[in-house]
Amino acid sequence: MKNVLLFCGLLYSDRKYRNNAVSELTDVFSDIMFYSDTLSFSAFSKYYDEEIGHDVIREWIAFSHLIDRENLYENKIITNEIENKFRIHNLRKINMDPGIVTLSSMQLLTTKDYAHRIYLSDGIFMETTFLFKKDGIHTLEWTYPDYKTNISRDFFIKCRNFLKNVNKIPQ
Repeated sequence: MKNVLLFCGLLYSDRKYRNNAVSELTDVFSDIMFYSDTLSFSAFSKYYDEEIGHDVIREWIAFSHLIDRENLYENKIITNEIENKFRIHNLRKINMDPGIVTLSSMQLLTTKDYAHRIYLSDGIFMETTFLFKKDGIHTLEWTYPDYKTNISRDFFIKCRNFLKNVNKIPQ
């Protein structure tokens, strides 16, 4: 049953790479339904500055088609392949982390193992990044700082509200 919303977190410093990558993402997944506002990722961390470039921008996009939870790891493999198309001198020019929004949580796919992450397949892990409660979003001990911003909260609440309304429609 297709009942979760696929999104992708983007990190980039050059909009040209972002635009080309988003075009590739829509070819694979579906049209973009929601775009977040952008924010400075570099204000939180310089982790990607050397690879992606200085003044790294954070943005989230949500796709228009709902998906099911089967084989979610394949979405991260696809985004890794798209990232690799835009490498220059073996450095990524865009970082893309897909995830899903459910009615109860937001879950992020990653290649990085850690104690709170569950292994899915082919080197891909998943974590619950935050929970949705009646009074809003509840972040967790490991929730990244950029996912705690108002821009993030506004985007993911919009995604969840869309999902709530879709789930009210008889299938």
